[in-house]
Amino acid sequence: MGFTTIEEARIGMHGRILRCPLGENPEDCPLHEVRTWPMEERLDWLESKTDDEVVELYDRHTDCLEHKLAEQSG
Repeated sequence: MGFTTIEEARIGMHGRILRCPLGENPEDCPLHEVRTWPMEERLDWLESKTDDEVVELYDRHTDCLEHKLAEQSG
């Protein structure tokens, strides 16, 4: 996997706190509970994360997305 910039991660995570890129809110996602919160709380939660935490979360979600897409196509 390539290097993820903090800007890329923060922008990507704004989308991920809305919903899974594959749709809905999978129960096996670490953000499942966060996605049930009011939007203002989700944004506050994301803003409270350090740059390193945001990059780690983004990379985990990118890996998960790639895995689920591979399962669907396989």
